[in-house]
Amino acid sequence: MQCLPTGNGYLRAKLNGAIAAELNWDNAHMECAGSMRPNDEGVRLRFSHIEPAGAPALVLLFGISGLHEGEAAKALAVNVTIMREGSGEFYSTQGDNKCTIDEIHQQLLSGAPLRKRSYRVEARGFCTQPARALNSNGSVLITRFDFAGRVEFEAGGATADGVTANVTTSRTLPDLND
Repeated sequence: MQCLPTGNGYLRAKLNGAIAAELNWDNAHMECAGSMRPNDEGVRLRFSHIEPAGAPALVLLFGISGLHEGEAAKALAVNVTIMREGSGEFYSTQGDNKCTIDEIHQQLLSGAPLRKRSYRVEARGFCTQPARALNSNGSVLITRFDFAGRVEFEAGGATADGVTANVTTSRTLPDLND
């Protein structure tokens, strides 16, 4: 599976600390998904790298406060969670005051008003404080990140013309960035 059907998804990030890595993931070797955060308080995006058989996947979750469907924005707060699937290794900034999205843009990929709509989301940002381990000692500082992924909005959230439908929003991602 790939991140975006258009073939231009990516995640680049510099991690220091308990996980030290220069991530340079391309569309064909990662998965991505995004949805609204609970109570329509922004969006959350999930990126995971497709690892060789048996290796735990590295996952980055970005919970972006104040971002709404179709908007471009600057200087938005973001909560970041890093985990290794299946290993119990979790790191989180535990709040959205430690990392910032410098700039973010959304481009409609598919969908119609009052139905599921999918956007390509491209952003860049940085963290000034590390993500701390949730169940052990250690931390990971993400000095910079850039990504292009996908976020989906379903009927129930406001459409681009401000109309709102009375349908419950689907929640398909983990609750780590609530």
